Amino acid sequence: MPRLIAIFALFASLGMPDTSDPLGTVFVHIDAAAKTFKGMSADITNTQHTAIVDDNDVQTGTIKLLRAGPGVTRVLLDLKGAGGVQTVALDGHSVSTYNRTTRIVDVYDLANKQSLVNQFLLLGFGATSAELKSNYAITWAGDEKIGPQPTTHLKLVPKSPDTLHALKQADLWFAENGLVVQQKFLYPSGDYKLVTYSNMKTAAPPEKDLELKTPKDAVFQKHD
Repeated sequence: MPRLIAIFALFASLGMPDTSDPLGTVFVHIDAAAKTFKGMSADITNTQHTAIVDDNDVQTGTIKLLRAGPGVTRVLLDLKGAGGVQTVALDGHSVSTYNRTTRIVDVYDLANKQSLVNQFLLLGFGATSAELKSNYAITWAGDEKIGPQPTTHLKLVPKSPDTLHALKQADLWFAENGLVVQQKFLYPSGDYKLVTYSNMKTAAPPEKDLELKTPKDAVFQKHD
């Protein structure tokens, strides 16, 4: 009988995360979320820290994100801060920033930066643990609370020298559902960006809701 109980216990444990391996456990949650993730919308707080003057620029607003296809992510951000109200749209080929005060739209071509952009997008939503491990050296930093939300904190260092020139390290805080609650991007200059998400809804927004809407008199400025 003891042997039979041991066999049943073995079968019961198959496919269950090893709680003695916290990094493996969060990878299980990340992969489960990646299987069904199509998009999300949330409130967002975006803090840009400039090291040389020890200053924080805080913006608040909303984000809508859609995984439109394999390797294609669309994002629309509406942000309000000391510099006014901005809308930022990423369509996979370019990123456009519209300043409602100046009515200027700055359009940045991503054709020559697609690899770097993809590296950053992996740090968002819907990536598998295999994709993350392929591109980053990952360590477990502990269990922490972001507000009332219990999370697991991971530190990721890019493996690519090209990415390291742009990003020194990324810290990600994952909820138990395998989705990111907070991100911190540390840059070689000492600057960092801290992004916190709240009131998240995991549903794919319609593509029309991710289009950048501008007035007819908006001025477009293209950049390489």
